[in-house]
Amino acid sequence: MEATELRLNNLLMYGDSIVPIMGVENNNESVLVKIDEDTAIDYRKLKPIALTVDWFSKLGFKEAYRSNSRIRFDLPNCCRYDFDLDSNKILEGFLFFGNYIKCNYLHQLQNIYFTLTGEELKIEHKSPKIQTTLS
Repeated sequence: MEATELRLNNLLMYGDSIVPIMGVENNNESVLVKIDEDTAIDYRKLKPIALTVDWFSKLGFKEAYRSNSRIRFDLPNCCRYDFDLDSNKILEGFLFFGNYIKCNYLHQLQNIYFTLTGEELKIEHKSPKIQTTLS
């Protein structure tokens, strides 16, 4: 993950906690990210959050299609995201006008959504359990 990918309100992992980005500052040696009122840390201490079925549920997406090779989630009146269950992962990502935009992490999806809509992706405040596989 590069510092240039980070934007205010992105959610990332810091240790065992999910934290929001509240500010970003370049101090010539590193990029510091403010994660609460009193704490700014080096961005390299943050880890991206993998997109999972649990996260899509928290984001308001609904499962629209499931086969042996793909799971599709729709955000009503907005957009789609496909998980390609094949090893080549050709048909995976945020689906926009027939093209797949690769994003594997929550902050990437937040950024794409904001760029396309000008609005923040609504996420429940309760943290979902972190899941590494699709179910």
